[in-house]
Amino acid sequence: MTRRLLWLLGLLVATSRVTTAQDSLPLATLDRDVAMRLTRIVDSAGSRGLPTEPIVAKISQGVFFHAPPDRIVVAAQSVVARLEEARIALAPKPTQSDIAAGENALGVDGVTRTALQAIRSTSPNRPVAVPLGLLAQLVASKVPLARATKIVTDLIKRGASDPQLLALGNNVSADVVHGAQAMASLDVRLRGLTAVLAPVAGVSAAATDPGLASGSGPKKP
Repeated sequence: MTRRLLWLLGLLVATSRVTTAQDSLPLATLDRDVAMRLTRIVDSAGSRGLPTEPIVAKISQGVFFHAPPDRIVVAAQSVVARLEEARIALAPKPTQSDIAAGENALGVDGVTRTALQAIRSTSPNRPVAVPLGLLAQLVASKVPLARATKIVTDLIKRGASDPQLLALGNNVSADVVHGAQAMASLDVRLRGLTAVLAPVAGVSAAATDPGLASGSGPKKP
């Protein structure tokens, strides 16, 4: 999971691009038949307008860790399926980075298409790669999906900037790596962030983080 989050952070700061299979796939160590299958998977995805960088990254990861060839093929196909699902959830006009971030989020256990749709409906006319990255980080840090989705959508409504969302996700992830509980870290980090955001009608700090109002722990959805 950490590798997925590190990959996502690199994606968000990089210029979005479509990568060709022939130029980027690490095929030299693979059987010719497997190499051809992987090339077709990547090229087919690219021809359908899907970002190919996540597929290439997954294949490269499999090769690096010497995964069985059939597993690499299945993993690549799974990425394509998630990219398709993300594009549908983020319709009508997701950017390549949106689709890639949506695929990454769907690869986190517990994240659903409905959560992606909630973020898209909250921000219908702007790129959502960074909010999706925050959603993935929070759920990967064991924040329940319903609460993570509400936090992200409420922060969008309150005008949180992409750097602020990135900082929140990175800070919570770093706190968890250093032994903190995700919920405790999130409570502290949200207090600091919501204090500097403009209020939005119907959205209070307590609504963004129910734990701040009740003093009780969150309930799992």
